[in-house]
Amino acid sequence: MLQKHPETNGLQSQGESPKQAVAQTLHVLQAQFDLSGKLLFETQPGIWDEAALWLQSHDRNEERDQVKRALKALSVVWVPSEQITLVERFVPGKRRADWQSALPFALEESLAEPVETLHFVPLNRNAEGLVSVAIVTLERMRMWHEQLQQIGLVQAFLVADCFRIPPAQQATDLEQAPDNGHAVENQNQQAWSVFQQSEQRILVRSGEYLGFAASPQWFEQMKQLSSQQQGDVKILPVDASQLSGTCVLSQSVTRNPCAALNLLTGEFQIKSQSSAYWKLWQWPAVALLALVVVYLLGTFMQTQQHREQALAYQKQTERLFKERFPDVKRIINIRAQAKSGFQQSGGLSASIGPGQLAKKLETAFAQYDKVQILRLDWRASSRQLSIQMQAPQVNDLQNLAQAVSAIQSSELKVKNVSQTQAEGVLYVDAN
Repeated sequence: MLQKHPETNGLQSQGESPKQAVAQTLHVLQAQFDLSGKLLFETQPGIWDEAALWLQSHDRNEERDQVKRALKALSVVWVPSEQITLVERFVPGKRRADWQSALPFALEESLAEPVETLHFVPLNRNAEGLVSVAIVTLERMRMWHEQLQQIGLVQAFLVADCFRIPPAQQATDLEQAPDNGHAVENQNQQAWSVFQQSEQRILVRSGEYLGFAASPQWFEQMKQLSSQQQGDVKILPVDASQLSGTCVLSQSVTRNPCAALNLLTGEFQIKSQSSAYWKLWQWPAVALLALVVVYLLGTFMQTQQHREQALAYQKQTERLFKERFPDVKRIINIRAQAKSGFQQSGGLSASIGPGQLAKKLETAFAQYDKVQILRLDWRASSRQLSIQMQAPQVNDLQNLAQAVSAIQSSELKVKNVSQTQAEGVLYVDAN
């Protein structure tokens, strides 16, 4: 026994829970906009309810999950073909960006409204440059898009309802000649698929990417006008069983039919959840990337500076070694060769050279790694080694000078002192 269920506008059998009845109702949910701009749901075959009121009536805890699943399963929302202009026009240009930029201006003369107020959607372009395009006002697109966003239909395509009709084969009508039986091709005939939706509305599919909706009177006028311009029109009636719940294109089209006919392009383009997450985190990610780049750049510059300092130190050491041991023609291991040379000379004498003096002061300089040696000069006449140094603080230079004085007679002269850097010359006597 069946009884009417007031919450679901459908039939509920005895013993069937309201949740099960709602699930059966939402299973075949369809959506469309009417001519006034209201979003409607087909909750039962042929029964359309206003979406906002229907969602409000099913806003109960036990029904919310079912409603969410039903909305998520909606792949397409139909819009009235009366409010869409579908045309074909030749547009020059080889690159996609070029002919898409030229598209509005190629259609401008045939439009009653400024191109700035219209939304152009290229549906297809063949090898000859013939572009099939859908045109709708920006104001109407924004109204449709806003309603879809409000109820969470962010994944659905927006498609003209004339594309629910299967397309008819165009410009081909083979007839048998009565006298010789040969097939004769009527090059001028075109074919329209026609669905009589109601007494006041007819859906027409006039091509793969063409169609319109009209009253019976306007349909006859369009048929007569098309016959005068392009030849006879063959009408192929379509019944309700052939009317699809999704988009229909020919089998040669490999793309998702609804994606190929979707009006939500440009500023209305469907954005995936991953794109939304990226938009949320893109600036923190950019900031983090900038910090990593700055850190790596600083590390590279510091490493380069250390290499330059090590190379300068090596050159100064080799120069001092050659001054102290002029007989050595080839430097292989400067430390071992210097040690051997000092041993052969009997160690440091009362009158030592620059290399011996530098070796003697090495332990003092090793204690102050903040001090950088800029230049070493040996004055043979006065037997004095001048060491030009640099440090972050003047105290570093003074402390080093005290340590050197404990080893060898020396004098420090400070110059060019600033908050971050101090320079000075340490004069060390070899006598």
